[in-house]
Amino acid sequence: MQLNVERGAPMTGKTIRLRQKAREAGQDEYQIIHGNAYDLADLELLVRHRIGRGARVICIDECSEEQIDRLTALQPRLPAELTIHAVVAN
Repeated sequence: MQLNVERGAPMTGKTIRLRQKAREAGQDEYQIIHGNAYDLADLELLVRHRIGRGARVICIDECSEEQIDRLTALQPRLPAELTIHAVVAN
């Protein structure tokens, strides 16, 4: 798994770039996960569910640093061809 994390101040275009990456992957905007709506365990379950349905790219907006840590810890157990793009607002 490749985990691409973009951090930065609010209102600097991070979400716009994430939407563009989602479009490039053939995803609609509604498929972007809003990390602030999930606790650590639920976000992991949602990511695993999407992988089970064949997702090769997952986009997550508004992640917390704890969620990034959880995704990083999952890396060895997730498919190598998976790419996760995640945005963290500082």
